[in-house]
Amino acid sequence: MAGLIQLSEAASLALHGMGLLATSRRRMSVKELASATGASEAHLAKVFQRLGKEGYVFSTRGPHGGFVLAKPPEEISLFDIYRAIEGEPSREYCLLRRESCPFGRCIFGCILKRLSEEFLTYLASKTLADLSGPQSNEGRGAGFEAVSMSGNLVNQFKGQEG
Repeated sequence: MAGLIQLSEAASLALHGMGLLATSRRRMSVKELASATGASEAHLAKVFQRLGKEGYVFSTRGPHGGFVLAKPPEEISLFDIYRAIEGEPSREYCLLRRESCPFGRCIFGCILKRLSEEFLTYLASKTLADLSGPQSNEGRGAGFEAVSMSGNLVNQFKGQEG
C-alpha cells in the first residue's frame, strides 16, 4: 500500500544519505552510503552529485574519496535537501489536478492542503543536527509512529494492522 505522502526515491536517498553524513561526522564513500541505504551506487552518486551542485556536500575522488557535508549540520534543513532534489513543492492540492471539483467542493475538504503544509513545515523545522540529538516522540500525534517504507512516509497507527 502506498503512503499518503509520497517521496521520490531520489529525495528519500538524499534525506537518508545526508542524515548518515551528519550523524557519522566523517567522509563516507558512495559504497558505504549505498550499503546503508540499500540503493545502487550509481543512483546514489547521481543524487549526491546534485547535492554537491547545490552546495550541501563536497566530494573527493580516489580510494579515500567520498562525500562530506559542505555546511554545519545545523545550517541544513530537511526542506533544503528536499528542495535541492525535487525543486519547489507544488501548491496544487487537487488529486484530479483540476481548477474546480466535479462535486462543487473537494470531497477531502482541506485535509490534503493541511497535511501537505504540515509535512513541509516539519521538513523546514528540522535540521541535520536534529538527527543526531536524542530521539523523542516530539511532533508525533498520540498513538502514531513515523515509518519510512520504500521512499514513502507512512503514518501507521500503533496496534493496528496497516
